[in-house]
Amino acid sequence: MLQILIAPNSFKNSLTAEEVADTIEAGLQESKLPAQIRKFPIADGGDHTSYLLTKHLEGEMKKKQVQGAYLQPTDAQYGFIADLKTAIIEVAETSGFKSIQGAIQSPINSSSYGLGELILHNIEAGVQDFIICLGGSATVDGGIGLLQALGVIFKGKDGQTLQASPANFKEVDSLDASAFKTRIQDCRFTILCDVENKLLGEAGAAAVFGPQKGASEADVELLEDFLSHFTKLSQEALGEDLNAIIGGGAAGGLGACFAVWFKAKMEKGTAYFCKITGFEAALAKTDLLITGEGSIDSQSLEGKAPLVVAGYAKDKGIPTIGLAGKIPQHISLKLQAYFSMLLAIGSQPENLTAALLHTKVNLSRTAKQIGLLLARTNGQKKSAD
Repeated sequence: MLQILIAPNSFKNSLTAEEVADTIEAGLQESKLPAQIRKFPIADGGDHTSYLLTKHLEGEMKKKQVQGAYLQPTDAQYGFIADLKTAIIEVAETSGFKSIQGAIQSPINSSSYGLGELILHNIEAGVQDFIICLGGSATVDGGIGLLQALGVIFKGKDGQTLQASPANFKEVDSLDASAFKTRIQDCRFTILCDVENKLLGEAGAAAVFGPQKGASEADVELLEDFLSHFTKLSQEALGEDLNAIIGGGAAGGLGACFAVWFKAKMEKGTAYFCKITGFEAALAKTDLLITGEGSIDSQSLEGKAPLVVAGYAKDKGIPTIGLAGKIPQHISLKLQAYFSMLLAIGSQPENLTAALLHTKVNLSRTAKQIGLLLARTNGQKKSAD
């Protein structure tokens, strides 16, 4: 019997990875294809990563109220693996757009303080290992909110403590990290990050990600000055350059903050997910892999989820079918090399809003057609045998 493994990422703004896997399975079953189907939904360090990792590692999801991106109360979900003393936290839950109530403001007014609150809560509960998923941040505070929640004290020229923010950071003259260092001394941090932007400059956190989070041109200049000043103070305190970190601009500078202040290990999202969940072992005795996400194109070659799992399958000689809402009109040889078949699931010309609404029915229909083809091919092969 044909052994099929379904391992998709989410279709952003439409279906979670689990929902995608369920829909593909339903379409295949409707085709009456005789096959043993297994599902292994995957994640890339963005939305839903904590849930899927926690499920694979047999942990539990918990909830804690913290201060959101604009310092408003928000309920943040996170994964907890008791046996491993590990917490899995998505920045999106504490400091992302989902934590915002009302209109989006300038990131000058945003803070990662809630992320620090959640980390502190877990440290006090005995957690020693943290997996931090950097996707979905609404902040560009370089991690100063996070650091303050964990005990770093920022001081003005008069020696008085300041509640530091990007807006007033020019007043900060020094910092005291002694309490912070004691607090995290027994902890280990792994951060999942798929971007390579450094903290400062034209490709940095302020210039590239600031406008995506509501920053005006004037705001971007202020944020760049703030991050430069924070880099100087950090180097004076720790002897390391925040701007030397590849990926340091991720999540508004949290990439650099974790790498330097927390000595965190930086990992690519999907590759780490596959490693820690044992995806390669799941490919054993698999005849066909089906993967997918909202868009598969040349950018996917930079390590996007479908290409990572297709790469594992390719190495083992397992054919892969890729399904996406959008694929290139001309598929490059390099991209095609990962897939035996790469299909767009759309059925008719329609705008993005309509396409997102129709993702489930389009995905199910496409999977059914694949099943019908496989059933016919498999039947013909048996007849020949």
